[in-house]
Amino acid sequence: MKIEVLGSGQEVGRSAIVINDRDKILLDCGVKVQPEPPEYPFIEKCDGIIITHAHLDHCGAAPIYYKRWNPPIYMNDITQELSELLILDSINVAKKEGFGVPFTMKEIRAMKKYTRLVNYYEKFKIGEFTCSLYDAGHIPGSSGVLIEKNGKRIFYTGDIQTVDSHLLHKCHLPTNVDILITESTYSYKNHPDKNREEKLFLESVEEVINKGETVLIPVFAVGRAQEILLILEKYADKIALDGMAKTASDIISRYEEYIKEPKKFQKILRRVNWIENQRERENAIRNYPIIVSSAGMLGGGPAVFYLRKLHKRPESKVVFCGFLVEDTPGRNLIQTRIFQNSEEKFHVHTELEQFDLSAHTDRNGLFSIIEKTEPKYVICVHGDHCKEFANDIENRYNIIAYAPKNGDIVEIKF
Repeated sequence: MKIEVLGSGQEVGRSAIVINDRDKILLDCGVKVQPEPPEYPFIEKCDGIIITHAHLDHCGAAPIYYKRWNPPIYMNDITQELSELLILDSINVAKKEGFGVPFTMKEIRAMKKYTRLVNYYEKFKIGEFTCSLYDAGHIPGSSGVLIEKNGKRIFYTGDIQTVDSHLLHKCHLPTNVDILITESTYSYKNHPDKNREEKLFLESVEEVINKGETVLIPVFAVGRAQEILLILEKYADKIALDGMAKTASDIISRYEEYIKEPKKFQKILRRVNWIENQRERENAIRNYPIIVSSAGMLGGGPAVFYLRKLHKRPESKVVFCGFLVEDTPGRNLIQTRIFQNSEEKFHVHTELEQFDLSAHTDRNGLFSIIEKTEPKYVICVHGDHCKEFANDIENRYNIIAYAPKNGDIVEIKF
């Protein structure tokens, strides 16, 4: 059994992992959006692709395969719709930035044609492999993947969360796993107490509202935007919702089976103020004290427009709610107070805050996954501290752990 890491080896982004045992399965095919220009994984022929969830670092490069091959590609229905939304948007963003993308609408249409929709826990075959998706609790539709062959079991976490959020239930896990391929985003730290962090976040937002000022909350369109709306439920009437976060929220609200309290979420969406055009965007800061807009790391989207409008107002605030990848405009802003992209650069005088409301599990959560699945081997991917985490796993559990780089092959003989 060979596990080939085409992307996400000792890095966060462009997830792409091949399970090779005569038949080949590609687990995810993502793009590393930041730093610019986007970076793509290695590409090689496979018998089937499984997409775990609709974030570009897990699905954004998949259309490339349909330039040369037509493999079946498996995902659930909400992931299919959200992935298409984000991939189409990535083309527009790349064109605007002058990068282009290595695929066209022709490949996107082919990918859709060869998509096979599967439900959680429904078994399907790729060659001699039997596969099934497990709810990963990360974003709506997010999946871990169980792969079985000749009595051996491999589990790939995708991106995963081990505690409930306002939007989602926590992950479900298989047991008696032989090989665990785990994300390692927060392998180096534990999150602060969730209830306390949310309380501090709410107090921060209320402080700005009480001063009659504006708080900008840049969010990931899929998952984070919806969680923030639920946390800010009592202020829904005061929220302007803009960018891809609007479209994604509308899609997610229609897939009731994937979210914890669909009626509550739908009610909030009816109360928030949807920004539909540039004129409304111009007026939003004057009309609404809370602006929730993509993109979460300020790599684009209307959030950049709002930041430009607010950057000279020290009484206003920009609040980040999750992980900021190194060298992204959001990360650089937090570190330097300078916002810079390919078009502009300016100093930001507004107050800046960051709260840990991540949809990824933390160090203790990752250990709990290992304890639940009881693997004989662990492969650590999707993290900046994979090598250290692999060493920690070996010392703690006395099992073999790997931290492959991109292009590495881990061969395991049973």
